[in-house]
Amino acid sequence: MSERRFRIIRSFFVFLLILVAVKLFNIQDINGREYSAAAALQQTRNKMVYRERGDILDRNGIRFTNRETYWKAVLQPATLLNSPTDLRIVADILNLSGEQLQTQLSKSNLPYLLDITSAQAKAISDSSLQGLSVINMRMRNSADTLAAHILGYVDEKGEQGLAGIEKSYQDSLKRGGGVYAGVLADAGNSYMSSFGYRIWNDMGEEKLNLKLTLDYHMQSIVEETMDRMVEKGAVVIIDILTGEILAAASRPNFNPANINPSLHDENQSLFNRALGTYTPGSIFKIVTAAAALEKGLTADLTYECPGYVEFGDIRMKCSSFEKGGHGSVNMAQAFAQSCNSYFIHLGQEIGHDAILDMASRFGLGSKTGLYTENIGEPAGVLPNTIGHASPVEVANISIGQGELLISPVQAANMTAVIASGGILNSVSLVDSIMNDEGERIRNVGSPSWKRVISKETASILQGMMLLTVQSGTGGLADIRGYGGSAGKTGSAETGWVKDDRNILHAWFSGYFPVDTPRYSVCVFIEDGKSGSSSAAPVFAEISAKIMETGY
Repeated sequence: MSERRFRIIRSFFVFLLILVAVKLFNIQDINGREYSAAAALQQTRNKMVYRERGDILDRNGIRFTNRETYWKAVLQPATLLNSPTDLRIVADILNLSGEQLQTQLSKSNLPYLLDITSAQAKAISDSSLQGLSVINMRMRNSADTLAAHILGYVDEKGEQGLAGIEKSYQDSLKRGGGVYAGVLADAGNSYMSSFGYRIWNDMGEEKLNLKLTLDYHMQSIVEETMDRMVEKGAVVIIDILTGEILAAASRPNFNPANINPSLHDENQSLFNRALGTYTPGSIFKIVTAAAALEKGLTADLTYECPGYVEFGDIRMKCSSFEKGGHGSVNMAQAFAQSCNSYFIHLGQEIGHDAILDMASRFGLGSKTGLYTENIGEPAGVLPNTIGHASPVEVANISIGQGELLISPVQAANMTAVIASGGILNSVSLVDSIMNDEGERIRNVGSPSWKRVISKETASILQGMMLLTVQSGTGGLADIRGYGGSAGKTGSAETGWVKDDRNILHAWFSGYFPVDTPRYSVCVFIEDGKSGSSSAAPVFAEISAKIMETGY
């Protein structure tokens, strides 16, 4: 090997040794404090104070969740136990005995967490006490939380959604950080006074919020009205132009902050009746009338109503039975007076298949589209008797009875079809996922529409629904001073008996204002007297209040 080559190799190894030495110096001296701190942190004993969860917002950014503030005191045992004077003052503020507080703090070096009142929080903040801090937090839900059945609820830790939107969008809402309190201890779990206690935020992933189509103020109007007028039932409001749900409420209500009393409630307060399915009764006559008109029959077609229709030994009664019938009535008159006899004859005329086909076109027997937004909903039921229905089966379906189930959401959307001039919109409840800066991360709702009946048919039905309110069974739904309303009543037989009486479900499904329809509203009353007396007044109260407040 040449001497020159040897010198080169030697120089290279010397260079490598220098690099290693520099690296060791950096580790030991320059980064020493950093690594020491990291080692200390590994011996931190922590308690979670508060887990941040994404907000659920209305269409205008108003919070449904995290609306109320509450306070938690964070006590440092090692600090307070070394200061008997401060310990007594803290005990007085917290309404505890000094002995009681001392016993509790002596159990562990870990921070001691305690829920406190606003007055106690202020007293602590105004003091100069060592070893005591206050953290302001947001309460996820409270007893007066709106849209409880839509929002759902979370577990006791506030970390896992168990029902409703909270469950459906758990992966998005659970992001975000949390607030922790901890104490730095040595390997023997002894308090390290040189480091002490600390409170810090774990930022976690980017916090995500969920924006719904609900309107907070409309939801408030609906729920306040239902609290006064509805024991069991549901109300749904849909924007006729977009298919967006603006309000949806169910009664009886429950407290999402404490669901335990509702778990075994015989009234099923946790059940969302807005998405439940029920026999529609006479509101289904909208479908029967639409099928007849689309088949070419005119609203001038008349039938005689003696108060009943007979099929062999089966007599199907009309509401006018005790009065001897409605006499000779046309379609508009029969619709307004909810004449069963007329619609039974009409059903025989057009046939079972035509009615079921029209029901399908209105979206009945199918999910509304909420399922595409990860919201569980039933499809409802249409009779599976196409092509082979008996006259009695045809009669039942004609007046909304028999093997037929729809939800209040479906009913509101059915009415919206008429108000919109024959357009069926997809129903939407979740608008988008957003960050804390209000930027859209992902759109959830996917609007779609299709024409299901002609403008002419829709116009005729609008006239029938207006007549129902002005001079028919829907008189108590009139909001004449607020732009007027139109709709259809329904009193559905359930086949159930309670206290020697037949249980009826009461419906009113309508829209307002009449000249420029904007809102479709379905009111459903479980175990009601009738659509006319039970559901229609609720519709009027809500609709008038919305118009009065300028929405």
